[in-house]
Amino acid sequence: MLGVSPRWPAVSMILIFIISSSAPVIADGVGLPDASIHIDWLDEDGDGEAEHAYIIEFSEAPIPSDWKIEVLHSDSNGTSLGNWTFRWGDANYSLEPVNSTHFRIVAPTNISFGDSIEIEVWMESGGVPSTTRTVDVTIWNQPIADHEITVTTDWSLRHQIENQSSEEYLLEFTGQGWQQRSDGLLIHDELGSGTLTIDEVSEDGSNILIVLDLNRIWLNETMVGEELTSQIFEMAGAGNMTITDDTDGNMTISASVVDAYILRSMIDGTIEEQLRLEANGNLNITNVDENEEMYIDAEISLLLVELHDVDGVRVLEHTEFQATGELEIQSSGSYIYVDLEQLIVLERYENGEMVLQHDKTYGDGTFFFSDTNDENASIVIDGEVILLHQETENGTKVADTIHIDADITGATTGDFGLWRRIEDSGQSANSTGQMWEVNRIHQEDWLNLTGGGLLEGMGPSQTYNETWDHEVIYENYTNRTIYYSWYEQSNDPSQGEEWPPNSPIPVEEVNTTEEDDSGLGDINISRETGLAPAELLIGDNLGLYSGDLMSLELTANSYQSYTRDGHTMDVTSWSGTYLSEQSTASGLVINEGILAGLVAEVSREVYLDLNTTEDAWFWENQSLERVLSPNIVTAGENTPPTIVEVRLQEDRVLNEGGNLVHIEVEISDPDWNMREVNVDLSTLGLGTIQLNDIGQEGDIMVHDDNFTGSFVYFGTDSGNISVSVIAEDVWTSTTENASLEVVHRAPRLVDFTLSQEQAERGENVTVTIKAFDSLPITSVEIDLIAEGGELFPLTDDGGGYWSGVVNIPETVSPGDIYLPVKVMDSGGGWSILTHLNLPSSVAGVGGDAWDAPTASIPALLIENNGPVISDFRILKDGLEVQEIIVPDVGDGSSNYVLTVNATDHDSITVVQGRLRMLAPVGQDTTWQTMRDDGQQGDEIAGDGVYSIQVTVREGLPVDSLVLDFRGIDVYLQSTDPVFEATVELSDKEVDPLTNPTDALGDWGSTVMIVLIILGFVMLGGGVAIVVLMRRGGSLDEQLGLNSDFQKEL
Repeated sequence: MLGVSPRWPAVSMILIFIISSSAPVIADGVGLPDASIHIDWLDEDGDGEAEHAYIIEFSEAPIPSDWKIEVLHSDSNGTSLGNWTFRWGDANYSLEPVNSTHFRIVAPTNISFGDSIEIEVWMESGGVPSTTRTVDVTIWNQPIADHEITVTTDWSLRHQIENQSSEEYLLEFTGQGWQQRSDGLLIHDELGSGTLTIDEVSEDGSNILIVLDLNRIWLNETMVGEELTSQIFEMAGAGNMTITDDTDGNMTISASVVDAYILRSMIDGTIEEQLRLEANGNLNITNVDENEEMYIDAEISLLLVELHDVDGVRVLEHTEFQATGELEIQSSGSYIYVDLEQLIVLERYENGEMVLQHDKTYGDGTFFFSDTNDENASIVIDGEVILLHQETENGTKVADTIHIDADITGATTGDFGLWRRIEDSGQSANSTGQMWEVNRIHQEDWLNLTGGGLLEGMGPSQTYNETWDHEVIYENYTNRTIYYSWYEQSNDPSQGEEWPPNSPIPVEEVNTTEEDDSGLGDINISRETGLAPAELLIGDNLGLYSGDLMSLELTANSYQSYTRDGHTMDVTSWSGTYLSEQSTASGLVINEGILAGLVAEVSREVYLDLNTTEDAWFWENQSLERVLSPNIVTAGENTPPTIVEVRLQEDRVLNEGGNLVHIEVEISDPDWNMREVNVDLSTLGLGTIQLNDIGQEGDIMVHDDNFTGSFVYFGTDSGNISVSVIAEDVWTSTTENASLEVVHRAPRLVDFTLSQEQAERGENVTVTIKAFDSLPITSVEIDLIAEGGELFPLTDDGGGYWSGVVNIPETVSPGDIYLPVKVMDSGGGWSILTHLNLPSSVAGVGGDAWDAPTASIPALLIENNGPVISDFRILKDGLEVQEIIVPDVGDGSSNYVLTVNATDHDSITVVQGRLRMLAPVGQDTTWQTMRDDGQQGDEIAGDGVYSIQVTVREGLPVDSLVLDFRGIDVYLQSTDPVFEATVELSDKEVDPLTNPTDALGDWGSTVMIVLIILGFVMLGGGVAIVVLMRRGGSLDEQLGLNSDFQKEL
């Protein structure tokens, strides 16, 4: 690139000497040199702005004092900004030598868009200028005159960050662009498709790989004069995401990204960024070492992330995760399995404030443990996690349930269990007397050792512990337990209550609206821009410094010819660098006519060294495709456009405002001078609509010859409707008829009422609905087939109303249900609906507009009753008896089996009995778990008959006992009221029957083993949750199993 060398005094003196020595040659009559004028708009002083300078080039060394340069500068309105005369040696406006043939002048004004500068080179004694040049100022690649053109382009942007981790962002684009200047307003669009790859490797080797196929990449820029008033960059598509982590075993998340949307915009100085990523897939974790194997398989039904920043401030952050999964852990002598039926994490912040939050863990599982001590005595624990349910909504805990039951066999026999749940909520006082909203959490745990004898010193024992924890409901507090009481029955019984001090303590909230740091991919892809001459001539030097990152200095090298639209245009070839030898650009720019200043072709290869750890590369090839305006084809050269095909994106039109229809017309026009494509929809009563091919109103690709428009048809006609299509270019038009398929829209609901808001399964409910349609409605039914029911026809009551009785099937799940309404009209149109079309100001009472508001029909709450208990029986040695015989003192204890039948519409999680004097010592009022597994007195597994063995101790008082029984279903609904059964205790004489229990030693480690297993089960579940959600804190703290106060105990 030709530049201006630093003008050191010594160099200037040498040049003056050379120029002076050449004077006699010119004076002797060799002739006057030819002169040419070049712009030299470069940044010579390093201030980031181009100087208003010119180079005067002579064909041979002149006598400088014989020449003068006249400069006249006017603005876009023709107003003079100044005129100057530059002479050799002038103190203010001097000709500065660059070398013996090149001289530089610097005008004292700044140039602006639309300015005009006239430069004349004169001999001091001449009557006419030797040469002149008029420079019209435009913006690079933007002709001053009104125009409309299209381009084809493909580019790639790579952004890489290398520090402790490695991050790479690669965006590739292929598409077409459209540019139009009209009345001083310039709009530039690029629309196409591409791929986005994000590859991040952390310091520990974990990797996140996202590959998106982008079906829409849109860049829009609007300029008024030389000011960029808006820039919008939008990407949308779908793809795949893979996350791997080998730091602690092998973790792989494979997800399908079903919806990805990225937006960056600048409108009137406001910078806005949006991100939406929705995915689903699978999570697999494998961790195998010498002592343990862990496997996690989860199905992710929803992973949603939404971010919205305005001027660097986070105004929206939404994360949502829904999954189901299985956790399996195996180690020497132990096995854990947890089935998570629901795992939900939802958080939404708006302007730094949490507006929505929901965390839920719901599942069950099993576990097994086996151990052998130094004396070769073994113990086996086989149990199940009957229910695990932890849930918070909007920062408030609403569920805290865990129910564990296990059997102990081997050297010691017995059982243990834990049942924790929220019994009620209300207000309670802390240690200072202040009232707080609390959950009253009731927890029972028990350990019953009923047999043994293989270990010295072991004997039957029972431990039962019951606690009530008054815990503040709000999750944004620590030390949430403000009151705690306990009752323990064991060899060392205790009871008491405490009000922990300093409870609760608020957690300091973090303001999430602080400025968001720019990260991977946060690179402005705006190309070089700046003021430029409309006509770039050989020898011109131009600096484009107005881009954010890409500043280009270029030189015009040669003249060439360029053919587009069958016409040849004069262009100037140029090349330059982006202030670095590693970054180059070259191309062609039109140098004459109304399109002067428009880049016809360009290739860019840019390397940006952003800092010591961050680099970016940008590659692009772009070329002029069509000139739509001004017209460059004559009437004699013109070929009329051809209508190739007329089609609907939606395939058909739904009448009565049923859908937004996008009509596409494919045009063949070899001259590329189309002006308009219109569709006359008068046959539908809609008049004429104008289509576009610039990516708007549903148009998919810019200038791909497919013109698109949209409409909504509110009429009632159906069938094949003929419409007229008119394609018009600069000189002529073509008209053809096309047939559109119009089909009848299915009926809608406008009213729905229920005779009651809630019902039990098997109960009848009266339903009344009002349907709307332009055709007569022939039938209305409530469709409960999917719920295990049937179709219930409704009766026409007149006036559009239909009513009837619906029987709620026994198989329906409890909770809210929306009764699906199947409506059919006389035209055969039908639909199954669970929403109402609300009145529309556009379409009236029917709400016929395709985007009219809707609302769900009223929900029917299906009540859930607890399990039904019946058929109490007493069994002795497998035979039914009517009473229980109490052994005499000294005769030992005797065993009986108590059974009840339990039924429920849903799965039963547990059946329990409160056995009074028949319960183990100290557990008179404790609910004991009954069995339906064919073991320990239960005859047949899974027959709905639940059994429990009782040991009748000698010396019990003869009396009538009222025993309580209840069941709890999968929805935690229990039998209400409890089932009561009366048992007679008798002292009739019987043959001695003893079943003494062998003495067992005090194996103190048994309780510890039980506690370890409980913690291991919960910790295992926590691994899955922590890995999936990457939440902080221990699992006990997350699930609320242990309050800070309990830890202190």
